[in-house]
This record gives sequence, structure tokens and C-alpha cells, in this order.
Amino acid sequence: MPPTTFPFRLDVPATHVPVEPGGKLILRGSFHSSHDGSIVDAATTTWPSGTPGGAGVDTGGLIDFEGGGFHVVSRDPNTHEVHVVATDGPAPACDIQRVTAPCLPIRAHHQAHSRLITVKEWTSSLKGGMQVEVLAPPVYAPVATFASTMKPVLIGSGGVVAVVAALAVAWVGYRRWSRSAKVELQRLAKRVRDKASQADPILAGPLTPALESAMKAIEQRKVDPGSEEGKRVVAVLRRVDAKLDEKAAAAKADDERKAADELVSEVEIALEAAGEAAQYGPR
Repeated sequence: MPPTTFPFRLDVPATHVPVEPGGKLILRGSFHSSHDGSIVDAATTTWPSGTPGGAGVDTGGLIDFEGGGFHVVSRDPNTHEVHVVATDGPAPACDIQRVTAPCLPIRAHHQAHSRLITVKEWTSSLKGGMQVEVLAPPVYAPVATFASTMKPVLIGSGGVVAVVAALAVAWVGYRRWSRSAKVELQRLAKRVRDKASQADPILAGPLTPALESAMKAIEQRKVDPGSEEGKRVVAVLRRVDAKLDEKAAAAKADDERKAADELVSEVEIALEAAGEAAQYGPR
């Protein structure tokens, strides 16, 4: 299947990408913020010299890949090219936005919150663009290409079978790696950290530093996911994850209730105005 390309949109909270597990995305391009001078691509934020805090690169861009069901394979903050692979793991950010997984959820809320501005102000400050290229899973495309160009003598000798077998082994190895205890723990910790960063400041304040420390400990292999201590960390992270989901659901319900109250109030006012107009109008 030939690759397809489409522009990345800032006005959509999460965009579904029709790609099977193992399929690859390549995101190219970046945005420049007129608010603080930062340069933001899909997976990194670059702070040029002269910006508050000085030059630097943060490993956090416009998209929550782990929350959308993707794994980052490589990123280049200089060329602003990011390669990711679709997994068959959970995609909580897609669930929250009610979008079919896998998807590309925008981290605009978190980025705006960290800058003490609204999401609209933040996205309006971003100038530039990104393109998303979708590639089919490697287990399919190379086999088709190989089979279509092989000579009959090599096909008869089992060359295609060998290639298919090698690709199948590689795919099984990737699936096994993506489901390993270490990767699952990293994915869980990152998901909880990202959720906490978007939560109410009162809740996020004490949680965020602790979760950052947990991420560093996991990345530095100070915690063995298979050990008893590692299982304790997993249990705590899952409790925090569930608590954050409860808070998010409660906040969403509260927002919906407020919106409904405002709508009912507006309708009632309109009905009263219509009644008065009918009472005092021409007869």
C-alpha cells in the first residue's frame, strides 16, 4: 500500500489515523510560537537562545504519542522529523476524546496551562505546519515488493518463504518487546504523568514532581518491573491513573452540567420574552 500524507490540524483535539499495529508514521515540520518564541514539533519543544530560561530542548511536543497508541522510534529536533510506530496497546487519550484508536492527541491544554494562557491563545500563537505520512506495517509491504520482483527460480527455491519467516520473527519480537514489563511500566508512568500535568493545579502540584522522579527511576533502571518493589510501583501508578480518570470524568460532567444550565436558562429567558411580546403586541 503506498504511503499517504495529510496535514496536521491544530483545531482538532485528536485525529484518528487508520493504521494497523506495526504501521509507521513520519511527522515532518514544526510551529513557531509568537507567544514565547519556542519552536514546537510533534515530539520536542526547542527554546532558542534569548528566550526565558535560555536555549534548550524539552522532550515534549504537540502530540501525546503514548496516549494515542504510538511508540516514538526516533526524533530529530533539528530537522523536526519524528518516526513513530502504532502499537496494539491502550490509547487512553483517544478514549477521553472519544476518537477511534490509534490517534494523534494534541497536548495543547498542557502546553497552554504551563504558560498560563488559554488553549485558544496558545494555538493561535503557533505559526507553521506539519505533515503526517502514513506507512503500512513493514510485514506486508516488503513481502509484496519482493514477491513481485523475484525471478521464478528464486521463488521456487523458497526465497519468499525465508523473507516472510524473517519478517514474522521480527514482528513477533517487536510485539513481545512492546508488551514487556519494562515497556508497560514506562508507558503507564508516562500516561499517568501526562494526565497529572493536565489535571487541576491543586492535584497536579504535588503529583507532577513525584511522577517525574518515577519516570527517571524507571528510565535509569533503578526499578525492576518484575520485582516486588516494581509491582508496588505499578500498583500505585494504576491507583493514581484511576483517580485521575475519576477526576477528569467529574470535571467533564461538571462542565456539561454548567453548559446545560446555561442553555436551559437562555431558553427560559427566550420563552418569557416571547410570552411578553405576545401579551403586549398588537391584537
